[in-house]
Amino acid sequence: MAKKKKEQIILGSPLIPNAGVRAWYSKELNALVSGMDARTRREVLEIFRTVAQKGGSVESQERILLNKLRQYYGDLFKRKAKELAQSMVSKQNRSVSAALRATITGFAGEGAFVPVKTNTITGQVLQDFKAAVSQNVNLIRSLHSQYFERIEGAVFRAIIDRQGQGYLRDELLKYGADSKRRARNIARDQSHKAYEALSRSRMQQAGIQYWQWEHGGGTKTVRHYHILDVSKGGLNHSVHKIGEKAFDPTKGIRRGILPGELPFCTCRMRPVIKFD
Repeated sequence: MAKKKKEQIILGSPLIPNAGVRAWYSKELNALVSGMDARTRREVLEIFRTVAQKGGSVESQERILLNKLRQYYGDLFKRKAKELAQSMVSKQNRSVSAALRATITGFAGEGAFVPVKTNTITGQVLQDFKAAVSQNVNLIRSLHSQYFERIEGAVFRAIIDRQGQGYLRDELLKYGADSKRRARNIARDQSHKAYEALSRSRMQQAGIQYWQWEHGGGTKTVRHYHILDVSKGGLNHSVHKIGEKAFDPTKGIRRGILPGELPFCTCRMRPVIKFD
């Protein structure tokens, strides 16, 4: 009986997301939310203080103010969401293209001609590009809508329940901090997700047929089976076909997953050439 040949693989350089893109995105989202929060908190507290002193209707004045601010920032977030989302995904697309070209050059050898196009946005690459932009637009706009829902609730609780200005100030500070934290989380998670989605479609476009799971480093949400080596039942260093997902070994869960797909997963793909 003939012996089965041992499978051999050649690993390319891992496709590592550009930390600069994530930092830029986080800064932009934070600035957008911070501007909204600072103005809203200042004007809401000013009306609460001055109108109450004059004996006017605080509730009526606050309602007028909040409607005005909600409309103003709704328009601003709508415009900025598309602009920032497209810019972030474009930056990640360029980063993926450069990293993939470098790894293909590594496969071919220094000085070799690389005929594969790694920057054309067509087919699945285009679909993934548009999907990432759409997802980020929705998330950015939700920062605005969620913020004002919580602020309005705090304002009218302070008035109707007579909680007072101190209570209102604390609530506004808390909701502002929550929104900034959520903006940072969106930037961290979505910039990575966009990179991974484009990595998959660009590798497929370049004719690379396999990828290897590579753990992306420590975070507060590390999943043990992402770190655990494939030889020990985990996902790290496991090899899969492009277009196929890895099997989630979590007990009681039967699903396919990809690097970066789960919330705050920082794992990534590594291009592979496999010889049977």
